[in-house]
Amino acid sequence: MHKNRKNVLYIIMFDFNKRVVSAQKILDNLSVFKSMKICAMVKANAYGFGLPEMVKLLSPHVEFFGVANVKEALEVRKLDNKRKVLLVGKNYQQYICKENNISYAVTNVTDALYAPNKSNVHLKIDSGMHRLGFNNEDEFLTAISILRDKDINIEGVYTHFATLDCDDEYFHFQYERFKQFLKVLPKDINPLIHVGGSWALAKEIPEADMIRIGKGIYHGTISVESRIIRTFSIKAGERVGYANSFIAKKDMKVGIVPVGYADGLKRCLANRYDVLIKDKKCRIIGNICMDMFAVDISNVDAYEGSPVVVLYDEAYMAKKLKTSSYEVTTNFNHLRGKTVII
Repeated sequence: MHKNRKNVLYIIMFDFNKRVVSAQKILDNLSVFKSMKICAMVKANAYGFGLPEMVKLLSPHVEFFGVANVKEALEVRKLDNKRKVLLVGKNYQQYICKENNISYAVTNVTDALYAPNKSNVHLKIDSGMHRLGFNNEDEFLTAISILRDKDINIEGVYTHFATLDCDDEYFHFQYERFKQFLKVLPKDINPLIHVGGSWALAKEIPEADMIRIGKGIYHGTISVESRIIRTFSIKAGERVGYANSFIAKKDMKVGIVPVGYADGLKRCLANRYDVLIKDKKCRIIGNICMDMFAVDISNVDAYEGSPVVVLYDEAYMAKKLKTSSYEVTTNFNHLRGKTVII
């Protein structure tokens, strides 16, 4: 085998699929919120960006890490024993949280009754999202009384906005509702007040001490990259992939790329999504398979080993999928590859 071909195959075998994340862009995104304390949301493998890598990068710049469950909380605690960790989801393992210095949500009176003494809790207000949280001031005050009787630290009070970037009227409805709960807080406690709900969170909320940010940190900072593992030519009339979903209308050159729907590239993008090869858009052809897809490389000088950028614009892929960029990046949680911070 030719020496150069051996080198290409070596690269393909050991370095073909990867998430590439720009550290500088992430820190630039974070700087927009530098006037407030920050809870960096790292749930769902940091939105698909890689939990260990993001905790390491963000730790010097944030006060809290936010997670959805105990498993994620313990993973963060192993990675960082200095920053506070806040579990914002429903939690039935309060004692594990207490033992590992993890703060957790109290969302109703029952949560308060089961909370262990001397733990750190954050009271969640359902101001209109209608998932978890108090929606009645009397129950809110009852929970506070229970918690104080058990010498539990009410570390925070928070809510989650549903429509920050799409319905200003409903945002103001939720904001006013949240303020009603803040007004009845006992004067002798001083919890951290925090809000979240969209990467577009830029509203003036003077009551808030901290902002919870997820996509606002990661937006526009990631690409998913691979390499071509085979090239070949087909003639007009020949077919590509399962179910004959693509029939060539002319002679073509085709490349095979080892990213499939098991990696997070949705099958419904077949025949209607473009990847980038040498900065040129190249159309996926045929059905996307579990482990690979075919791409039309007729108009680009590509060969075995050529780099392919599968995800380069979250908004573009989100539009094709009729979903949000949040789902796009978390889909790639399944990518069989590594995370590279540049």
